[in-house]
Order: sequence, then C-alpha cells, then structure tokens
Amino acid sequence: MSDTVEFLVPSPKKAAWVIDVAQGTVSWSNAIAKQRFGEALGVCRDGLVYIHHELKHDLAHFLAQAQQSTLLCFHWLLRDTQDELYRCTATVISLGESRHGFSVEAYPCPAETAQYVPRSYGNKSIPERLNSLILMSFTGEGEKAFLSSRANALFPELQNIRSMFAVQSAAQYFIDRVQREREFHQEIRLSTVEGVRWFQLEAHQNPQNGHIDIYAQDIQELRDYEVQLYRLQNYDGLTHLPNRSLLYQQLEIAKATANKRERMFGVMYLDLDGFKVVNDTFGHRVGDQLLQQVANRIKTTIPTRSCLYRLGGDEFVVVMEHVQDITELEDIARQINETGVQSYPVSDMEMLITTSIGIACYPMHGSDIDTLLMNADAAMYRSKANAHNGYRVYEEVMSEGFNAYLTLGGGLRKAIEEGQFELYYQPKVRSLDEQTVGAEALIRWHHPEWGMIAPDKFIPIAEESGLILPLGEWVIRRACQQLKIWQEQGLAPISLSVNLSGRQFLQPNLVDVVQQILDETDINPKLLELELTESMLMSDVHGTIKKLHDFREMGVSLSIDDFGTGYSSLAYLKKFPIQALKIDRSFIQDLGIDGEDDAIVKATIAMAQSLNLKVIAEGVENRQQMSLLTDYQCQEVQGYLFAKPMSCTDFEVYLEKFSNSCSDECAIPRVGVVYGPKAPISSDIAH
Repeated sequence: MSDTVEFLVPSPKKAAWVIDVAQGTVSWSNAIAKQRFGEALGVCRDGLVYIHHELKHDLAHFLAQAQQSTLLCFHWLLRDTQDELYRCTATVISLGESRHGFSVEAYPCPAETAQYVPRSYGNKSIPERLNSLILMSFTGEGEKAFLSSRANALFPELQNIRSMFAVQSAAQYFIDRVQREREFHQEIRLSTVEGVRWFQLEAHQNPQNGHIDIYAQDIQELRDYEVQLYRLQNYDGLTHLPNRSLLYQQLEIAKATANKRERMFGVMYLDLDGFKVVNDTFGHRVGDQLLQQVANRIKTTIPTRSCLYRLGGDEFVVVMEHVQDITELEDIARQINETGVQSYPVSDMEMLITTSIGIACYPMHGSDIDTLLMNADAAMYRSKANAHNGYRVYEEVMSEGFNAYLTLGGGLRKAIEEGQFELYYQPKVRSLDEQTVGAEALIRWHHPEWGMIAPDKFIPIAEESGLILPLGEWVIRRACQQLKIWQEQGLAPISLSVNLSGRQFLQPNLVDVVQQILDETDINPKLLELELTESMLMSDVHGTIKKLHDFREMGVSLSIDDFGTGYSSLAYLKKFPIQALKIDRSFIQDLGIDGEDDAIVKATIAMAQSLNLKVIAEGVENRQQMSLLTDYQCQEVQGYLFAKPMSCTDFEVYLEKFSNSCSDECAIPRVGVVYGPKAPISSDIAH
C-alpha cells in the first residue's frame, strides 16, 4: 500500500480526526474538529461517534482498492455548524494488528472548487438536501417537467409518468385520482433502475399550472421487514407451514364464511406416533429432518383446497372448507394414514412414523373455534389409544375420556413408584393336542380410585411422556422376579416373553438394562423372550440387527408380535435372528369368513415354516378358527376359546394343576408378558 504511513500527525491549527473503518467510528478527534463540526462528524451512540453509513461504505471500498489505485487520498465535502463548506482529505494509516483507517483533515472549500469534489456527507445545505430527495413534477398530461438528482438517478429514462409504474394500469388510476382528490398518499410499486420497488407517494396537483407534483419515499426495506416480521409471526421456521397464529385467523374466516353460506368446514388434528422416541434416541437434528419430510408428504397428500398447519412439536392441523359430508374428511385421513407405511430416508436410515388423526366438523362438533380444536384433539387421542396410524371422528363421549386421559397422566409416575401395576396371565395352547404349553401375561393398573385400568388407556400416555422407559423396565424386572419365585416354589421351568414398546427398544442402553436385571434375579436368560413389532424392527434396520444379535448372544429369545400389521421386508426378516412369529388377531377374527384373511394366515404360516420359525395365533375365540389353524399347521394358539387372563395367584393354581395332570412328554410351558396397547387388552378386563 504505497500511501500507507505508520502515523500521520495532523496540524494543530486544522480540524482533524481519525476514522476506524472496520467499526465505522471516529476513534479520535481534536478540539477544533469537535468545535467546528460537532454532530456533522457522526452520530454519538453508546459513547462512540458513528460516521455516516454511506461514508463508511465509500471509505471501505477505497481501502479495498488502495493496492491497485493510484489515488493517494479520499476527498469529500462537509459543512460545519455555521453552514460553511469544507473539503475533507483522508489518508490511509495503520491502526495496528493489520487494521487500517484514515487520518482526516478539513480545509475551507470555495464555492468555485466545490463542484470538483464529487461526494458530500453529513450536514447539507437546503438545496443539497432537497436534491437528495425524490421530487418529481409532471404536466397534467403526464409529461416530465422536473426531476431532482435522486429521482433522475432512479428513473434516468423517464419521460412520462405512465412508464414509472410497475403495473401500467395503475398509472391512469393514479392520474385520475390526483385530478379528482387534488392531494393524497399512496403506497405503490415503481420501476426503477434498481428493479421494482415499493414507494410511498405524496401527490399534489398544482392549482396554478395543473402540474402533478410528487414526493416519493423508498419504503422497500420497510416492506421487506414487514414481510419478514409477518412470516416470523405466522409461519413455522422449520417446515415453513403456517403456524398456530395463522390457523386461528383462518378458522375465524372459515367460521364466518360457513355461517354466511350455511356450510360446514372440517378440522383434522394430527399427532405423530412415537416422535418423542426419535428425538430422544437420534437427537433433535434427525427429528427436525423427519418433521420436514412428514410435512412435505402430508402437504402433497391433502387436497389443494385444504391447508396444513404446524402447531408445534409433532402436532399438525388440516383445515378444509366447504365440506359437504364428513366422509370427505375421513377419506383424507385414510390417505394420510396410507402414507405412513412408507419409510422416510433420514440420515442414512429408513425411518417409519405413523399419524393418529382426530376429526371434528363445524358446526356439529363445536360452535366456536376453541371447542372445535379441543374436540378434534380429543378424537385424536382416542385414535392414538385404540391403535397407531388411525383416525377417529369426534363423539361426545370422547370429551370425558380426554379429561380422564389428562388426569391419568398425572398419576402414572406415582403408580410406578407405588407399585400399582400387576401382571395377569392367559394360557397358551398347543394346536396339535390342545394341551396348555404356556401363557401370556397382561399388565394391569389397579388405580386406588378408579379400579382396574386397561393398558390402552395408560400406555399412550406413558409413550408420550417418556414414562414408558421406567414402566417397561418394571415389566422386565417383575417378569424375571416371578420366574425366580416360581422356580423357588418348585414349579416346572417356564419361559416368559416381554413385549417391548417402540421407545423402549430404541433405548441406547436396553441391552445393558436387560443384562443387569438377569444378573440381579439370577435366572437363566433362555427363560426370557422379547417380543417386538415389525415397525419397531424397521425403524433403524442396521441398528436393530446389531441389537438383536446382542440379545441372542446373551441367550434371550426373540419373536415378532402382531405380525402382518406393520411394514416389513422379507429380505430383512431373514437377517433378523428371531425364533417365532405371532399372527395378529385382526387376521384371526374373520378366519373362515373372509377369504383374504384365510389366504394371509395360510401364507404367513407357510413362510414361517420355510424360515424355521414357530407360529402363534392370538385372539382365537371359536372352534371354526381353531380347526382351520390346526389344518394350516399353526403350532400354538391363545384366546378366550380356552381361557381368560388370570391373576398371578390363580395362574399358580393353574400351573400346579397342569403339572399334576400333564405327563412327562408334555412340552415346557411358556408365559408371555405384554404391556403394549393391543386391541383385546381392554376387552379382556370385562370378561
């Protein structure tokens, strides 16, 4: 840098100051500069004097070009407190640590030489100030009469007022309005050399010559800020969907339209099943990526005349106006659920996540917005309680259940701490000779006020709140403790199976937890069986395979529960080290009635046999089902046809009776533990 000096000592008789370009401040000034120019040097803020932003920009540009430039100094004009004009000369200096600034001196500037200094900052004369404004004058016919310097810079080729407007049709309206109203303000877009920008125009018609005089202010930055602020207030930053604020605005409009035209509109409340598990297991970054993909898929699934909103977290709302019948909303809900069986590629994983949906329609399900949303929410929770990836239309009885749902949530942790849970057992039967070979256990909650509570009432709460982890650990520990007790009572060795929840299976230290419980209870690992669902296994295939092999090395048995209801791949099924499949009761209930169910069950059993897997059918309730399953060579069954769930005391009596009556050739009994929200669990309480 040829003109850089270590330090330039200013003359004590001249006004002088130093500018730090990086900070845009006057870092030092002498007494003459302060007295002569005062606030013209810059704006005082937080104890610092900040220079004019345009001056900072030009000085930074000059400094950046100083290596290639032959200019030694930067010049501009500045007026003092007496309105006298001065020429400022700035020379590049070093401020230390590779930083540079300018040493500035001010010299009186005669009027005849001022025209040779192209720049002016700070205080300006009245003509100079006016020239920096956007002032325009046009004849009554719209021809250009006068443009200020700033206006001419923005509209260099402007000859007629009509060519100034971004929308040509707005020009004649503007002229007509001036002639009609004589004076008015308007915000409008104009075509400038910098592109189309928003301006605020103040227009007057001169009564003497009929000219249209215009004062314009560029408000593009203000408009951009308003748009940005509107988006921040009304749109979700992650998914870019409209948020809760815009939802309420839209619902109020939809309500007014519905009342005026005597029409209906629908609300669908969506909640992702098990999303908290994803966040807790894989982190919020993966969760955010999944949310974005889910939002995009739902948005492309719903009709164009409906709108998707994100309330926050994993909750969404779909609003659809001009609904003719509630079945339209049910069709959309089914379409959304169908997309849930397709995986999402996230962070080198194929993730599965389904949606529970509650439907409410105005005005039949709520006469105001808050009630309508609350009832849709209640229907969603009922859907989630029944089965994931489903929907329910609001019914009045759901409000009572929703209130109970919220109340149960508060008592769940206390129930775990106080041991209000108990395991019930339902016998299993071997198909070949109908001998009892084991049992499955079902978890029950003995609430001190409400009595027996079914799992489908409290398991969804446990899943959402995260309490499923301590509850799941309790089930494994209690099952192993019971095995130890039966062993000490001298009963025949039996195997217990524990149904893991999705969130529990994704628990990073699950293998260590199970190993610790086995060590504490000192039981043989071969007596413990873990049951998992298809969707659980497919959520992270590579991680799943590793975890399953860890369990097998430990000696624990594995099976797939509710087979056929989730998403699975036969290619991966061969890689999973499992020993059994349980056919879901939804395929058993219409066995012998529905040909499709017959075909599915028969094919599943054949496939399992080819993979050397045992097959268990659950939900067997009549002889026709049993006969067909026996013909299809299903090894084991369970259901009300043979026995209902029993308390531990009753089951011990049953085991003793079975041991006494069974010959040495009888198979070793097996006992299974289930605490997931399975369809028949609620019904078996009533029996």
